[in-house]
Amino acid sequence: MKLDPIFTVKNKKLYKIADGTEVDTSTLKRVDIPWSTVEIEDEAYNEEYLAGLRDQLKAMEATGTFAVLVPVVDKALENPEEEELFINAYNHTARRVKDCESVAGFELPAQLKDKAGFMDTLAIKHAQYVYFTKAENPLSDDIVVY
Repeated sequence: MKLDPIFTVKNKKLYKIADGTEVDTSTLKRVDIPWSTVEIEDEAYNEEYLAGLRDQLKAMEATGTFAVLVPVVDKALENPEEEELFINAYNHTARRVKDCESVAGFELPAQLKDKAGFMDTLAIKHAQYVYFTKAENPLSDDIVVY
């Protein structure tokens, strides 16, 4: 099941496609998803956790709330092999929440070198997502549309 995009990006700002209104990104709920919780062993995923995440996102959908999924790098992410495992884990996560309209997109972790690979991999089946980065000010919790 492929979802139609709800948001679009223009000049690093987020807009709703339906009516063209700008979205205040501070209204998006950040949902932290630790890598070690998703991928319990190399390419072995925690389906119970992902089912719970889906339930949480479906509940948000019912209230019209939107989320940014935040991959939390809590394992070594230092070489291309580890980056591939990381990308695959979050691609698997996207598959498990593919029908959740409440997901605006993913935050791109600063530690991830292959950001284009992450976005390209997810876009194959999840083209509706928008990608975000943390604000350059380290004291800010604001997110910026990528």
